[in-house]
Formats: sequence, C-alpha cells, structure tokens
Amino acid sequence: MTGDTASDDVERVERTDIGASVEVRLKRGTGTRDEDQITIKAKGETATDALAEFEQLLAEYEAEYGDRMRAIQPTQLDES
Repeated sequence: MTGDTASDDVERVERTDIGASVEVRLKRGTGTRDEDQITIKAKGETATDALAEFEQLLAEYEAEYGDRMRAIQPTQLDES
C-alpha cells in the first residue's frame, strides 16, 4: 500500500443543477419467482425533453424487453 487514501474517498455525485431528469421504478408480480423490476431513467435539457426521452424508453421496454423478461422462467435457468 502506498498510503494514498484519495481513491478510498471517491464519491460519485449526479449533477442536478442543469437540465431535468425523470426516474420511474416499476415492479410487476408478487412472488419471488413471478416478479419483474425495472428502472427507467431519462434526462434532457428541459422537462419536456426528459419526458420525451422517457416516453421513448418506455415504448422500447414495452415493445421488446417486457415480453422477453416475462418469457424467462426460473426453471429454465436452473437447467443450464
């Protein structure tokens, strides 16, 4: 060890002073084996831009990822 503790004190900070952001957390299902969780984050220079990006990301999730996630069954994962 070099005694340098600077790397131990690194903290990540997300800037919120410029632009706008939207974050939504979705949870579907109630059981451990029947549950989907997703977080969608969008950012933009204005609230309108952030909402437009969010709508695009949500549409992509609905169109592709939601069905793909639900198609994965825990028993299929255990067999590999």
